[in-house]
Amino acid sequence: MARRICPRCGSRNTAIILRGMPVWSLELQEKMAKGEVVVGGCCITDCDPTHHCNKCKIDFNRPTGEMEMRVKQVHFSPGGYHGGYQDLTIIKTGLAIVARYYPPYGNPELVEYEKELSFNEWMNFLHDLFRCYITDWKQEYVDKNVLDGTQWELTIDFDEGMKLRRYGSNDYPPHWKKMLAVFKKYEILG
Repeated sequence: MARRICPRCGSRNTAIILRGMPVWSLELQEKMAKGEVVVGGCCITDCDPTHHCNKCKIDFNRPTGEMEMRVKQVHFSPGGYHGGYQDLTIIKTGLAIVARYYPPYGNPELVEYEKELSFNEWMNFLHDLFRCYITDWKQEYVDKNVLDGTQWELTIDFDEGMKLRRYGSNDYPPHWKKMLAVFKKYEILG
């Protein structure tokens, strides 16, 4: 069985969380012994994580549908000293959803632009973005052994004032490439 990649440590040694009152069997006992399944308790809510990392012991993959509906802004800024910084902000207002992109200074291949997204594009983008487990990432990813290099920041603002901020310097979460592919898919990052 293919296992999910832990969004914190990158391990594939993950298990499905079984909730409710399980029917005990030899098959269940074997899966638990192999670390494929962990028992999550009898209480079930709408925001329970579905997976557990056997290596770093975090639970992850909480449902994010309700959270996606409350996003009002996404800001992403990757770059570095030698190549400059890209800056992307997507803002949802009462009238429109607009992506504004500013390329690194001095890079003639990338151009500044503003693009309007439909509500469906916005929701699909958010769904794909949250499927990168960004809520389960550590807040900071820093490799202190590298000077200069690449720095990045991802900030998501929600309607009620809550903010999710993840950032790094020369280190990245396990689902980094998947997240970059999301920005490319919607053609909103240079």
